[in-house]
Amino acid sequence: MNQTPKNHKCRAWLKVADWLERPVIWLGRLAAWLILPLIGVIIFDAVSRKFLRKMPFVIETGLYHLMNSPKLQDSEWHMHAILFLISMGYAYVYNAHVRLDIFRPMLGVKGRLWVEVAGGVVLLVPFLAVLIYYGWGFFMSAWITDEGTSVLIGIGNRWFIKSFLLVGFSLLLFSALSLLIRFVIRLWGPQELVTQTRSEAFTRDSHSAFE
Repeated sequence: MNQTPKNHKCRAWLKVADWLERPVIWLGRLAAWLILPLIGVIIFDAVSRKFLRKMPFVIETGLYHLMNSPKLQDSEWHMHAILFLISMGYAYVYNAHVRLDIFRPMLGVKGRLWVEVAGGVVLLVPFLAVLIYYGWGFFMSAWITDEGTSVLIGIGNRWFIKSFLLVGFSLLLFSALSLLIRFVIRLWGPQELVTQTRSEAFTRDSHSAFE
Protein backbone atom coordinates (compact mmCIF):
# COMPACT_ATOMS: atom_id res chain seq x y z
CA MET A 1 0.00 0.00 0.00
CA ASN A 2 1.38 3.38 -1.01
CA GLN A 3 2.05 5.78 1.82
CA THR A 4 1.55 9.50 1.60
CA PRO A 5 4.45 11.73 2.71
CA LYS A 6 2.46 12.61 5.84
CA ASN A 7 1.97 8.94 6.70
CA HIS A 8 5.65 8.24 6.17
CA LYS A 9 6.70 11.11 8.45
CA CYS A 10 4.25 10.10 11.15
CA ARG A 11 5.46 6.50 11.09
CA ALA A 12 9.05 7.72 11.33
CA TRP A 13 8.16 9.86 14.36
CA LEU A 14 6.39 6.90 15.97
CA LYS A 15 9.62 4.93 15.60
CA VAL A 16 11.42 7.75 17.38
CA ALA A 17 8.81 7.54 20.16
CA ASP A 18 9.36 3.77 20.40
CA TRP A 19 13.13 4.33 20.58
CA LEU A 20 12.71 6.87 23.38
CA GLU A 21 10.53 4.48 25.37
CA ARG A 22 12.81 1.44 25.13
CA PRO A 23 15.28 2.39 27.89
CA VAL A 24 12.40 3.69 30.01
CA ILE A 25 10.48 0.42 29.86
CA TRP A 26 13.55 -1.82 30.13
CA LEU A 27 15.02 0.00 33.15
CA GLY A 28 11.58 0.38 34.74
CA ARG A 29 11.00 -3.36 34.64
CA LEU A 30 14.51 -4.01 35.90
CA ALA A 31 14.12 -1.55 38.78
CA ALA A 32 10.85 -3.20 39.81
CA TRP A 33 12.87 -6.17 41.08
CA LEU A 34 14.38 -3.89 43.72
CA ILE A 35 11.12 -4.18 45.63
CA LEU A 36 12.10 -7.71 46.71
CA PRO A 37 15.43 -6.90 48.42
CA LEU A 38 13.89 -3.67 49.74
CA ILE A 39 11.08 -5.58 51.48
CA GLY A 40 13.59 -8.14 52.73
CA VAL A 41 15.89 -5.52 54.25
CA ILE A 42 12.97 -3.66 55.87
CA ILE A 43 11.57 -6.86 57.41
CA PHE A 44 15.02 -7.96 58.61
CA ASP A 45 15.71 -4.52 60.10
CA ALA A 46 12.34 -4.37 61.87
CA VAL A 47 12.50 -7.92 63.25
CA SER A 48 16.12 -7.65 64.36
CA ARG A 49 15.49 -4.33 66.11
CA LYS A 50 12.45 -5.67 67.95
CA PHE A 51 13.54 -9.20 68.78
CA LEU A 52 16.82 -10.61 67.52
CA ARG A 53 19.38 -8.05 68.64
CA LYS A 54 18.32 -8.48 72.28
CA MET A 55 19.21 -12.18 72.27
CA PRO A 56 22.41 -13.18 74.15
CA PHE A 57 23.68 -15.18 71.17
CA VAL A 58 23.49 -12.13 68.92
CA ILE A 59 25.36 -9.95 71.42
CA GLU A 60 28.08 -12.54 72.09
CA THR A 61 28.80 -13.30 68.42
CA GLY A 62 28.94 -9.70 67.30
CA LEU A 63 25.88 -9.99 65.06
CA TYR A 64 24.46 -7.07 67.03
CA HIS A 65 26.62 -4.67 65.03
CA LEU A 66 25.28 -6.09 61.76
CA MET A 67 21.68 -5.74 62.89
CA ASN A 68 22.28 -2.20 64.13
CA SER A 69 24.34 -1.18 61.12
CA PRO A 70 23.72 2.29 59.63
CA LYS A 71 24.67 0.76 56.27
CA LEU A 72 21.67 -1.54 56.53
CA GLN A 73 19.41 1.41 57.25
CA ASP A 74 21.02 3.52 54.52
CA SER A 75 20.46 0.71 52.02
CA GLU A 76 16.70 0.97 52.61
CA TRP A 77 16.38 4.54 51.43
CA HIS A 78 18.99 4.00 48.70
CA MET A 79 16.90 1.22 47.15
CA HIS A 80 13.67 3.17 47.68
CA ALA A 81 15.15 6.24 45.96
CA ILE A 82 16.45 4.21 43.01
CA LEU A 83 13.15 2.36 42.64
CA PHE A 84 11.14 5.59 42.71
CA LEU A 85 13.41 7.57 40.37
CA ILE A 86 13.76 4.84 37.74
CA SER A 87 10.05 3.99 37.81
CA MET A 88 8.74 7.53 37.24
CA GLY A 89 9.15 7.40 33.47
CA TYR A 90 7.79 3.87 33.27
CA ALA A 91 4.69 4.86 35.21
CA TYR A 92 4.11 7.87 32.96
CA VAL A 93 4.31 5.77 29.78
CA TYR A 94 1.50 3.57 31.14
CA ASN A 95 -0.44 6.48 32.68
CA ALA A 96 -0.07 4.94 36.13
CA HIS A 97 0.65 8.17 38.01
CA VAL A 98 -1.95 9.52 40.41
CA ARG A 99 -4.08 12.26 38.86
CA LEU A 100 -6.37 14.84 40.37
CA ASP A 101 -8.89 15.23 37.55
CA ILE A 102 -11.46 17.97 37.96
CA PHE A 103 -12.10 19.42 34.52
CA ARG A 104 -10.47 16.77 32.34
CA PRO A 105 -13.35 14.23 32.59
CA MET A 106 -15.67 16.87 31.15
CA LEU A 107 -13.63 17.05 27.96
CA GLY A 108 -13.80 14.86 24.88
CA VAL A 109 -10.93 12.85 23.43
CA LYS A 110 -9.32 15.79 21.63
CA GLY A 111 -9.74 18.02 24.67
CA ARG A 112 -7.95 15.49 26.88
CA LEU A 113 -5.15 15.16 24.36
CA TRP A 114 -4.82 18.94 24.27
CA VAL A 115 -4.50 18.97 28.05
CA GLU A 116 -1.70 16.39 27.82
CA VAL A 117 0.12 18.29 25.08
CA ALA A 118 -0.20 21.67 26.79
CA GLY A 119 0.85 20.26 30.14
CA GLY A 120 3.83 18.50 28.60
CA VAL A 121 5.08 21.46 26.56
CA VAL A 122 4.41 24.23 29.08
CA LEU A 123 5.05 22.47 32.39
CA LEU A 124 6.60 19.00 32.32
CA VAL A 125 9.39 19.26 29.74
CA PRO A 126 10.70 22.68 30.90
CA PHE A 127 10.52 21.58 34.54
CA LEU A 128 12.47 18.39 33.80
CA ALA A 129 15.07 20.38 31.86
CA VAL A 130 15.59 22.58 34.94
CA LEU A 131 15.81 19.54 37.23
CA ILE A 132 18.39 17.85 35.00
CA TYR A 133 20.44 21.07 34.73
CA TYR A 134 20.62 21.62 38.48
CA GLY A 135 20.81 17.89 39.17
CA TRP A 136 24.05 17.75 37.21
CA GLY A 137 25.58 20.39 39.48
CA PHE A 138 24.23 18.54 42.50
CA PHE A 139 25.89 15.32 41.29
CA MET A 140 29.19 16.96 40.33
CA SER A 141 29.46 18.68 43.71
CA ALA A 142 29.11 15.31 45.45
CA TRP A 143 31.63 13.74 43.03
CA ILE A 144 34.29 16.44 43.38
CA THR A 145 34.05 16.69 47.17
CA ASP A 146 33.64 12.92 47.58
CA GLU A 147 30.60 13.63 49.73
CA GLY A 148 29.90 10.97 52.32
CA THR A 149 27.20 10.16 54.80
CA SER A 150 26.65 12.08 58.03
CA VAL A 151 27.11 8.78 59.85
CA LEU A 152 30.75 7.71 59.60
CA ILE A 153 29.96 4.02 59.23
CA GLY A 154 27.03 4.48 56.85
CA ILE A 155 27.10 4.14 53.05
CA GLY A 156 29.47 6.71 51.60
CA ASN A 157 29.95 7.96 48.04
CA ARG A 158 26.79 10.01 47.93
CA TRP A 159 27.56 10.82 44.29
CA PHE A 160 26.31 7.33 43.42
CA ILE A 161 22.78 7.80 44.74
CA LYS A 162 22.67 11.40 43.46
CA SER A 163 23.51 10.19 39.96
CA PHE A 164 20.11 8.50 39.89
CA LEU A 165 18.49 11.94 39.98
CA LEU A 166 19.92 12.51 36.51
CA VAL A 167 18.98 9.04 35.34
CA GLY A 168 15.44 9.21 36.70
CA PHE A 169 14.64 12.70 35.40
CA SER A 170 16.21 11.87 32.02
CA LEU A 171 14.03 8.76 31.70
CA LEU A 172 10.97 10.79 32.60
CA LEU A 173 11.97 13.34 29.95
CA PHE A 174 12.25 10.52 27.39
CA SER A 175 8.75 9.41 28.37
CA ALA A 176 7.38 12.93 28.07
CA LEU A 177 8.89 13.45 24.61
CA SER A 178 7.69 10.05 23.44
CA LEU A 179 4.14 10.71 24.60
CA LEU A 180 4.11 14.21 23.12
CA ILE A 181 4.94 12.68 19.74
CA ARG A 182 2.12 10.17 20.13
CA PHE A 183 -0.39 12.80 21.25
CA VAL A 184 0.45 15.15 18.37
CA ILE A 185 0.09 12.34 15.83
CA ARG A 186 -3.20 11.32 17.46
CA LEU A 187 -4.47 14.89 17.11
CA TRP A 188 -3.23 15.78 13.63
CA GLY A 189 -1.96 12.57 12.08
CA PRO A 190 -3.71 10.09 9.77
CA GLN A 191 -6.63 8.20 11.27
CA GLU A 192 -5.15 4.82 10.34
CA LEU A 193 -2.27 5.48 12.76
CA VAL A 194 -4.48 6.14 15.79
CA THR A 195 -4.02 2.67 17.25
CA GLN A 196 -0.26 2.83 16.73
CA THR A 197 0.00 5.91 18.92
CA ARG A 198 -0.99 3.75 21.92
CA SER A 199 -2.59 6.76 23.60
CA GLU A 200 -5.93 5.20 24.59
CA ALA A 201 -5.02 5.15 28.29
CA PHE A 202 -4.80 8.96 28.26
CA THR A 203 -8.17 9.57 26.61
CA ARG A 204 -10.59 7.22 28.38
CA ASP A 205 -12.73 8.24 31.35
CA SER A 206 -10.75 6.10 33.78
CA HIS A 207 -6.98 6.48 33.79
CA SER A 208 -6.31 3.28 35.68
CA ALA A 209 -3.20 1.53 34.41
CA PHE A 210 -4.84 -1.82 35.09
CA GLU A 211 -7.71 -1.54 32.63
